[in-house]
Amino acid sequence: MNDNEKYIEEYVKGIPFDAPDEKHRDVLKKQLLNGFPRHRLQPAVHAVGVWRTIMKSRISKLAAAAVIIFAAFLALNLFRKTSGIVWAEVAERLQAIKTVVYHINADMKGMPGTPEGYTTHITLDVKLSYERGAVRIDSLWQVPGGTRKSHTYILFEDSVLITVMPAQKKYLEVTISDEQMKKMEEEKGDPVTLLNAMLEHDYTELGRKTIDGVTAWGIEVSDPKLGAKMGSFISGGMFDKTTVQLWVGEKHKLPMRISATGSSKDGRASMETVYDNFQWDIEIEPVLFKPEIPDDYELIAQGKWETGNEGEEIIEVLRLFVEFADGKYPASLKTMTVAEAIAPALKKRFPPGSPEPSKELIARLMKIDRVGMMYTTLEKDGKDPAYYGDKVSAESPDAVLFRWKTGDDTYRVVFGDLSTEDVSAEKLAELEAHSDVGRN
Repeated sequence: MNDNEKYIEEYVKGIPFDAPDEKHRDVLKKQLLNGFPRHRLQPAVHAVGVWRTIMKSRISKLAAAAVIIFAAFLALNLFRKTSGIVWAEVAERLQAIKTVVYHINADMKGMPGTPEGYTTHITLDVKLSYERGAVRIDSLWQVPGGTRKSHTYILFEDSVLITVMPAQKKYLEVTISDEQMKKMEEEKGDPVTLLNAMLEHDYTELGRKTIDGVTAWGIEVSDPKLGAKMGSFISGGMFDKTTVQLWVGEKHKLPMRISATGSSKDGRASMETVYDNFQWDIEIEPVLFKPEIPDDYELIAQGKWETGNEGEEIIEVLRLFVEFADGKYPASLKTMTVAEAIAPALKKRFPPGSPEPSKELIARLMKIDRVGMMYTTLEKDGKDPAYYGDKVSAESPDAVLFRWKTGDDTYRVVFGDLSTEDVSAEKLAELEAHSDVGRN
């Protein structure tokens, strides 16, 4: 067994979680990047590679790469003006912000690959420079086997995301396609502004309260559809239920705390996250945004993040369930739900000591970490997607499993056997009625 094989085995053993993808994508939570504009970026979310977190039942060690960030899953570039005296002032104040540093604490239960009832604690220190177009996220995951550290850099000028794992002397790299970068720019810098997204939903004014001796105003939104407006971890296709609170300091009119909770439909997976210790417009040394990659570090994965093919990639994820889970599809396309559903099957197929999975399979498994975000992208782009995995399996080859709009009056329908057909909206209604699934 060579060094790389040992690393892969080690990596797979502790696998931490759900959404992220395996090798490079794993850590590159490109998920978030989908909403990040070049000049107003927000940290991306990176969870641990699902395939690894899944492929070995031994969970004493969380794949180092599994430590990969899942940083700013709540958009923090609140930059457009909104209605309301307090919120409008906050938005205006943020227009001039050039840098921000903050801390994230998260507790996650139900992470695939960890013992039942175990809570994975994650801390993230985030540095953003809007003027430089760069993000740095230093991550620390506390898992059954100890702690895992990583450093992630998002460099928009170079259209690249890099995650470095010092203890393993490994790093991962992902480039962003020109098409994806163009999409970010077309969204004019704030495609996923948290404050605006919250105000577009039914929100609750929380009034004032004192936080760490400071008077703050708060707002709360509890709406699973919030994810369609945000490129974030909890809301960007990760969980079925989400609640977000944003607190703004009364004196300085800037966010001082963000808290969020998320849970899967069956309640088996959940997360509580708090963003605090915000430092606005402080000087950040440019060298901190430059990845440090010694010559003896190994590039274990490299890929490209593209856009516009979300529906077909979701089909590829579903095909894994035909091959490994006897055609029993996940109940929803939330990343955590998909990861939990495929984990038992992969552990059974790849027990400890079994041969390393092929590179082709690993590449396919890497898409699991993005599946929730891909579905959210279809929603955000007005593709009217619908998924019925809670009612349809491969044993129902003629039933509608998944569909999305490909034209003004055309939908691509994916049946239980994963065959596809392009049909009119009228024909789709007939197929869904026959399948007893119905429209959203």
